[in-house]
Amino acid sequence: MLIEALKYLTTPCPAPYRRIGYLKELIATEARFKRNRATWQPHLDRTRAVIIKAAEQVTRKDTVIVLGAGMLADIPLDRLAHAFGRVRLVDVCFLNETRRAATFYSNVELEHHDVTGIVAPLLSREVPQPRLPSGLSLGDADLVISANVLAQLPLIPLDYLRRQRPSIDDEELEAFAQAIIRSHLGLLETCAGTVCLVTEVERQIRDGERLVESVDPLRGVLPDREGDEWVWDIAPRPELLPDADIRNRVRGMVW
Repeated sequence: MLIEALKYLTTPCPAPYRRIGYLKELIATEARFKRNRATWQPHLDRTRAVIIKAAEQVTRKDTVIVLGAGMLADIPLDRLAHAFGRVRLVDVCFLNETRRAATFYSNVELEHHDVTGIVAPLLSREVPQPRLPSGLSLGDADLVISANVLAQLPLIPLDYLRRQRPSIDDEELEAFAQAIIRSHLGLLETCAGTVCLVTEVERQIRDGERLVESVDPLRGVLPDREGDEWVWDIAPRPELLPDADIRNRVRGMVW
């Protein structure tokens, strides 16, 4: 906890994103990764393999954009930096380790963007409608990568809304979360080049091999795309639950 607190104080992050909780969650995610590195590694390897395969399919390799690159654990940065003339890493904030990794490549850029377009309205105490982010265009990208972020996009805004507006009803919150996911899929469709999307499509709570509960992390907004699927053992007991394991079914799609 002391290391995480120190990292929170020393990691650069624009004030609006820090206030809503993005930096805190990024640091917590890194800590979960370190605790569960062995069970996460097969998933990270599969994610990188899908990204590399997508990059190899691209004929023009001027620009690649990576959405949600704050930690880089699942991104083959070296392969992308050597394959593309320009690598744009996009997130609301970046770990210092990511910043250091980017300095090894003259063609890698870090860009702070709210890909949901909702941070400013949230801070004004509205329930915003997700929108395409201003200042971020995917139109000139030869490859756009969204890896393991789609289902996560609503979570921090939802937590913030619950804290700030405890009277808001669950139906409105659910519609808000679905709109964020739809908006991100719409953003990906603005890319004229190749898109690589890796996302969980089912979250399972398991007691060993027994399925206890199945949850839809995309809230009914499933991308209408086929792809490779695999299992991510994201939270073996007792990481989140004392007597059950959490496992994601993940799909990697390229179009």
